[in-house]
Amino acid sequence: MLFTITNTHSPAADLGYLLHKSPFRVHSFEQVFGKAHVFYPETTPERCTAALLLEIDPIGLVRNRRGPSGEAHALEQYVNDRPYALMTGPTRLRLS
Repeated sequence: MLFTITNTHSPAADLGYLLHKSPFRVHSFEQVFGKAHVFYPETTPERCTAALLLEIDPIGLVRNRRGPSGEAHALEQYVNDRPYALMTGPTRLRLS
């Protein structure tokens, strides 16, 4: 996922000051969902663009989950049929 924001108000490079990140280097952070990178593809006195690139790891999100469905039940999200069990049997509807 890529998110960009551009400032055209002079001095445009103050966008880096507002975001607390230097526009002259790439900043990378490990997050729960993967990696986040902040960088500035364009930095001039007239125009400054900041970009946030998220590398989301969907498999890591599922495998690193804590709680009752954690490591002890590593395959439960793939083989558990409980959410669909109500749809498989005969259905009777009573109207009173």
